Amino acid sequence: LILARDLLMRQIRNGPDLSEIIEELSDTAEPLRLSPEEAIKGGPVVTDVPLPLELIHDAGPGRSLMHRKSLRMTLPPGLRDGERLRLKATRPGGTEYVFRIEIERRDEMHVEGHDLCLSVPVDARRLRLGGQVRVETPHGPQTVDLSEAVDNRLTLKGLGLPATPRYPAGDLHLRFEAYETPLRPASDLLAEFHRKWA
Repeated sequence: LILARDLLMRQIRNGPDLSEIIEELSDTAEPLRLSPEEAIKGGPVVTDVPLPLELIHDAGPGRSLMHRKSLRMTLPPGLRDGERLRLKATRPGGTEYVFRIEIERRDEMHVEGHDLCLSVPVDARRLRLGGQVRVETPHGPQTVDLSEAVDNRLTLKGLGLPATPRYPAGDLHLRFEAYETPLRPASDLLAEFHRKWA
């Protein structure tokens, strides 16, 4: 109803734009918000969807058109942001749903196209001196060499969103963020040495 009102008001002001009306009305996909991990691995999820109009009518008078029901489904791995996912009805005459994938953006990790971007905190001294560090990624722990990083950034090929029949595998872009570890007093270090070796 709100969409119809907006379209009518726009027609009054600017005249009808048929292509725009068709484009707006044809996108009936429900947003399905996923974490980056869910987009990568897929698996079972539960989401709320609108109850079909015929079921609302059968449920008796006074039922709101905004009534929703919980739907359980199993997602395939490698879903992309903005991709459409069609859930077919399990029985003839059942309701089909179309979802628009929306992948959550977090400060430490987000999706860009087929790729993953991951911020990794590293001790500042280790970052200056180089060497190997162990990084926890959505594909499991990876050992990387800090000396190979350029401007504190390193790309791991093929460790982004996994390949699907429609899309190639993406890459994992690591961005190392330095943090300072406070130095322990010499007296604490000496006391620890005595505890271990005295």
